[in-house]
Amino acid sequence: MKQIIAYIRPAVLERVTEALRLIDGLTGMSVMEIQGFGQGKGASFREQSDTEITFFCKKARIELMVSDLRVGEVVDTIQQEAWTGEKGEGKIYVLNVEEAVRIRTNERGETAV
Repeated sequence: MKQIIAYIRPAVLERVTEALRLIDGLTGMSVMEIQGFGQGKGASFREQSDTEITFFCKKARIELMVSDLRVGEVVDTIQQEAWTGEKGEGKIYVLNVEEAVRIRTNERGETAV
């Protein structure tokens, strides 16, 4: 089992989400609005609001737990749907998950996801 974490532009979140929903066996995902900077350090994305200036870029963070068999399909889907060809598109990380436990039933492993 793997955890996939993707940082993408908010503008492509709906497109990515719709494509992920079509993947058979995907049991859910979490989405968060975040701010941060990467290699560009946010300098080219400087934003100013009424009260502050920030050098952070707005991103959407997607987290999914998937079976090892679905990792390639999920990563490819995110990459293809999030791609614009411009700097600052984001990153995708794949991590090993040792265990998952469904609190209500105490199910463990992939059936708990």
